[in-house]
Amino acid sequence: MTSLINDMSIGALRRAYQSGALTPAEVIKHILSRLGDAAQKSVWISTVEAEKALSLADALARMSGRIDELPLYGIPFSVKDNIDVAGEETTAACPAFAYRAGKSATVVDRALKAGAIYIGKTNLDQFATGLVGVRSPYGVPKNPFHPDYIPGGSSAGAGVSVSSGVVSFAFGTDTGGSGRIPASYNGIYGFKPAPGAWSRSGLVFACRSFDTPTVFTGTLEDALLVDSVVGGLDETDAFSRHVPRLDVTSPRVAMLPPGEAEFFGDGNVAALYSAAYEAVGAAFPKMTTSTIEAFQAVNDLMFFGPFLAERDVSVGAFIDAHPEDCHPVVRSLIQSSRKFTAADCYRAQYQVAEATRETAKFWENHDVLITPAVGALVTLRECEDDPLGPNFRNGTYTNFANPLGLAAITVPFQKTRAGVPWGLTLYSLPERLSGMTRVAEGLAGQSQT
Repeated sequence: MTSLINDMSIGALRRAYQSGALTPAEVIKHILSRLGDAAQKSVWISTVEAEKALSLADALARMSGRIDELPLYGIPFSVKDNIDVAGEETTAACPAFAYRAGKSATVVDRALKAGAIYIGKTNLDQFATGLVGVRSPYGVPKNPFHPDYIPGGSSAGAGVSVSSGVVSFAFGTDTGGSGRIPASYNGIYGFKPAPGAWSRSGLVFACRSFDTPTVFTGTLEDALLVDSVVGGLDETDAFSRHVPRLDVTSPRVAMLPPGEAEFFGDGNVAALYSAAYEAVGAAFPKMTTSTIEAFQAVNDLMFFGPFLAERDVSVGAFIDAHPEDCHPVVRSLIQSSRKFTAADCYRAQYQVAEATRETAKFWENHDVLITPAVGALVTLRECEDDPLGPNFRNGTYTNFANPLGLAAITVPFQKTRAGVPWGLTLYSLPERLSGMTRVAEGLAGQSQT
């Protein structure tokens, strides 16, 4: 039976269920047998009770005639542990913070109602504060491709749970890149809707005003399917909104030229980006180039500006009451936001408004912007030697997206000589998601991961 489960993509499992080659129970038993693998150590904070998952799988088997009505029928998924699942503990990677959720986050609830099977909660940078995946008392999820490299954060366990083939999709969250950076380090797709397009109900917020849930998948089709199931207006979320979508049949593509990109001395990534630049140009001959300074103008607000204060609103009181229970880097970052004033917050809002107006000129002439996902690949040793620098560098091409209200997809491209995956990130206005999707589809054949 195990030999049959060599493809955990949603499409492959649905075909196997429809043909009778597999049952949901067989898939769940296979997954449960893998959770104790050494490679899964530190990926999971908690996992579902076997009896509960198998009972649900058996119930789904009795509904096999409704597969077409349930787009996620029998599909296993994981949940980053700052997202609520009814009856399960939410820790945000801080044991002292843990509480048992009374109801599921809206995105989780919608997935369950579509037939998906919950497997467990995944590890993260504590309170989703970090882009590296190493700031957790539950350990560091092992990068499946090279043990010396970080898994990417903050949705570290979510990314590894997909790239290691345990689940078909994983919910993460994204404030400054957490739903895209782990995708690059794990050679998978990371889809980040524009803030508000997916409900934020049931999240432990980092920055509530522009956080968003995200999804990691092994294929682009799977990411878009999950989007179609869980997205949409939610009256329980004050920030939820209806996002109209246009049909962009011939997307206008712009890419940051290699000579203007920052690679922080990483020649491997520089070479990969040059190859990607050529590949995109071949796939989209009308591609143009663009600088991204106007987008990056808001980057520093994420970790060096008053936007940090939203994290203090979310968990600052807990950190004050339990300082020794919090990761020292996370504690220091969040508490450092208290030096900013209300006036600083307004100035930051003005800065975002100005950047939005300036980048509107770009969107008048383009539908999709392509950048590196990360400018350099970070090792565990580098994070040990410098707990802050590599984290900030990881966000060079990601921090601006949510404040500017953009949708994004990280697409796997190739691996470095060390075998570590690396990808591109595509950006669009939320209503032009179809254009970004078409570009991602066009790049799928260029990937050699």
